[in-house]
Amino acid sequence: MSEPLQVNPLAEVSLRRVGREGHPLLVIDDVLLEPDALVAIAAEAPFSPPTGTYYPGLNAPLPRSYLETLLPVLRPSFERAFAITSDTPLVANGFFALATHRLEDFGPWQKIPHYDQLRPDHLAMVHYLCRGQGGGTAFFRHRTTGFESVTQQRRETYLITVQDELDRVGDKLSGFTGPDTPNFDMTDSVEIRFNRLIVYRSNVLHCALFDGARLEANVHAGRLTANCFFRPR
Repeated sequence: MSEPLQVNPLAEVSLRRVGREGHPLLVIDDVLLEPDALVAIAAEAPFSPPTGTYYPGLNAPLPRSYLETLLPVLRPSFERAFAITSDTPLVANGFFALATHRLEDFGPWQKIPHYDQLRPDHLAMVHYLCRGQGGGTAFFRHRTTGFESVTQQRRETYLITVQDELDRVGDKLSGFTGPDTPNFDMTDSVEIRFNRLIVYRSNVLHCALFDGARLEANVHAGRLTANCFFRPR
């Protein structure tokens, strides 16, 4: 039987604000005491292409023990960073993720920043479980609208504007999302580091940075992450 997952009591927690809108970005380094135990679990997990998402690779189920271990310990940091009240129950779900698609496999919407959900009280988390990888996660401002996040009220304006831009300049999207992506300005970024975890609002415009990443279907050599989402019940 594998050892139970444990949170590192000496994990380094930092909080900063992103962009003009000042969205919280929580960064926690060395979050698990034995992160390789989680990688070993991923090595035995049944990865497959996801359905109904734009994720450029493979997903697999996370063990229940992962979120059961993390959430109670991280909850105080969530409350401080995102103004979640202590009596608000949170629903969590997530998956292992391996980015495997090559640039030529990306569609236009996968070459620009995106948001996950429209509600600002929904949170997204990425836990980097890979070594020797380039890239990370970046946050963006859409130049035409000035939006750094997308709410229900902003959604129609944003989607219509971006689709029009893609129709006009989609052929200029010649690389992965990054500081040179047309019509977007990168406002901040977090570098990949093994056993680093980041949390941000799900409606913030963001994207994985794949430049320098090894996009392989191998949990020991590829860009392995644990991706999770939290919402009020």
